[in-house]
Amino acid sequence: MPRFFAHLYFAALVVAVAIPTASQQPRGDSSAAIAKTLQSIERAWLNAEKNHDAAAFEKFVADDWIAITPDGKSQTKAERAAEIKASHITSATMGDMKVRIFGDTAVVTGSDDEVSEEGGTNSNSHYVWTDVFVKHHEKWLAVASQTTEIK
Repeated sequence: MPRFFAHLYFAALVVAVAIPTASQQPRGDSSAAIAKTLQSIERAWLNAEKNHDAAAFEKFVADDWIAITPDGKSQTKAERAAEIKASHITSATMGDMKVRIFGDTAVVTGSDDEVSEEGGTNSNSHYVWTDVFVKHHEKWLAVASQTTEIK
């Protein structure tokens, strides 16, 4: 009988330790899951630009989003949306991305190659960029961006 109580006591101890530990586990917000989500947003953002879909772009950025363009100028969300509608991008390919997460803030760096056609002339451009995202009401939105063209 004492052996039975020893096993019962041990089982109760395991359960008592396991319940609080299980409740402390992250709920689907692992770094890998966040990185995957942000990379997916970046690919959708590039597709929105490629497809001249300003409405899709606007879903990925905060209302007060600000960007620094390749020529060093500041650009608002509304200005970028207008530029997307009028762009001449014919194709775009996403390069590698790196995601760094700091709680509800993340920095995504990456590159892309774009082909544009204007006035019958094609041009190829290679860009590197940084986007800063903040998680607000369970949704990741870009709040700042910077793009540089590599010649």
